[in-house]
Amino acid sequence: MNCASSKQHNGAGIEGAVFGHIETHKNLVDRICSDLGITLILPIWNLDSTQIITDFINAGFEAIVVSAKADLLGNEWLGRKIDREFVTDLSSHHNGIDPCGEAGEYHSFVIDGPLFKNRIRIVKSNEMLKDGYWRLDILEYVIEE
Repeated sequence: MNCASSKQHNGAGIEGAVFGHIETHKNLVDRICSDLGITLILPIWNLDSTQIITDFINAGFEAIVVSAKADLLGNEWLGRKIDREFVTDLSSHHNGIDPCGEAGEYHSFVIDGPLFKNRIRIVKSNEMLKDGYWRLDILEYVIEE
C-alpha cells in the first residue's frame, strides 16, 4: 500500500505505525495496521535482543523496570535501572529470559535519554502484585530541569 492510499483510508493523515517488536505480535500489529490502512514499520524485527539492549544502553537511554512476570522475577526487580549490570544479572537469574523482555518477562519505562528535553524522576510509587505480574504503580513524579 502506498502512502497516498494510506491517507485516503484512515482519514487522520497517519501513514504508518512503528512498533518495537523483535519476535512477537507481528500478526496482530499487521492486522491492526491493515485494518487502519497504514503501513506497519518494524525497525528491529528479528534483530539480536542482546545487541538491541546494549545499543539502547550505549546510546544513553535510561529506563527502569515497571512490571515483572511474578513466576520469573520478584518484586526486587521493580524500579531497577536497565544497565549493563541489569543485563548480566538477568541472564544469571534465568537464562531463558529475553534481555529485552520480548516475551513479556518484564516491561520498562524510559525516564531519560538523548531525545528527552528533561529527565523524569519518580518520587512516589507502590509495588503491587496483579494478574501474575509485579507492577510499579507510579503515584508521583517530577520533570527535572
